[in-house]
Amino acid sequence: MPTDLTSASKSPSTPKPPLRAIMLPVAALAGVQALVSGGLFAVPTIAPAIAADIGVEPSALVGVYMAVIFALGIVSSPVGGDLVMRLGALRVSQLCLTGCGIALALASSGTAWIFVPAALLLGCVFAPETPASSHLLMRISPPERRGLVFSLKQTGNQIGGIAGALALPALVPLVGWQGGLLLVACLCGVAALLLAPLRRTWETPAEPQTGTIFGRYGKALKLVRDDARLRAMALAGGAYSAMQISLNAFLVSFCVIELEMPLTLAGAALAVAQTGGLVGRVFWGVVGDRIGHTRLVLGLLGIAMAAAAVATVGTSWTFPTFATFCFLFGLTASGWNGLFLAEVAKLAPRGRVSEATGGVLIASFAGLVVAPPLFGLIVAWSGSYVPGFLIMAAVCLAGAVPLIASRIDTATPNTPIDL
Repeated sequence: MPTDLTSASKSPSTPKPPLRAIMLPVAALAGVQALVSGGLFAVPTIAPAIAADIGVEPSALVGVYMAVIFALGIVSSPVGGDLVMRLGALRVSQLCLTGCGIALALASSGTAWIFVPAALLLGCVFAPETPASSHLLMRISPPERRGLVFSLKQTGNQIGGIAGALALPALVPLVGWQGGLLLVACLCGVAALLLAPLRRTWETPAEPQTGTIFGRYGKALKLVRDDARLRAMALAGGAYSAMQISLNAFLVSFCVIELEMPLTLAGAALAVAQTGGLVGRVFWGVVGDRIGHTRLVLGLLGIAMAAAAVATVGTSWTFPTFATFCFLFGLTASGWNGLFLAEVAKLAPRGRVSEATGGVLIASFAGLVVAPPLFGLIVAWSGSYVPGFLIMAAVCLAGAVPLIASRIDTATPNTPIDL
């Protein structure tokens, strides 16, 4: 295998390496996402314990904290595409891990105001991870297995969520919530160091860029605006992201406050939902590759996640039944991302994968920004978490319509990749 795989595959006709040959970078990128995701949702996962200590309402803490993070993500995602071209995908991943660790170390100080700069830093560093990984995976993944490869990498999000949902609530009685955040921060720092050896073989080459970062931001927006298929993807991504963040950020608080579960059992319910997402990311990736009609599959997933949300919170269940619905909720609401990113990469013009990914993710981050504070306001107004989930279900249905309407050309084979 060549040591510089990216440069060795400049020609679109160069054969792709077999799937097993790229498992190391795929696993490494999944690990990066697992830690970034675990760091991102660490505070919401143990929000009841943090809120009780610093004297705020859990829904208010989660709503504001996540809104600040994702508001910065709107800017940092397309900027991440520029950084990837300038620095290389793995170097950007190292920067994301380092910044995530610093942000969690700040949050662990235990004062309420410090969560604002911690959220600001997290918002700057977590979003570029996705354009960075997409940029590398498009260079090394076989076109006919792209949905599966992207979905395997995206399982990192669920792996991080499951680990955090199980470990952090259990750590609170032992080391406090501050100790739990510090542990995740240390893991991020160690992982950033472990990526260094991989850069010798798998790093993408830095490419000189013209213009300013803000100019490239505008190009990313124009790219999405001028392509009806990418516009449909962006609208659906915003809606689906709103549902996904509502599940990940508010399920624990819903279980503790409304269902009166202990924190550890509520964390277990979230872990079950994350497990559903883990299964879903691989399953839907295989389904998308087999069927070929990727946008139709994604549109039907939007309908399914709306139904799963209503079933999960719509009535009282015994815990085994509730856990089953949590699994289905996660299977749909957290299982779409890998297939989604693979379709965006397929639709992107040659040489503009990271740019298209960053541009489409602007809408996804907009959904992530709006959903947490809106959900918190609905909880404050209604006194219940159920209306929030029902409203997000309606948003998902609205996001599914453009995808189903734009499905006509989805059966065409994947186009060659510009390397």
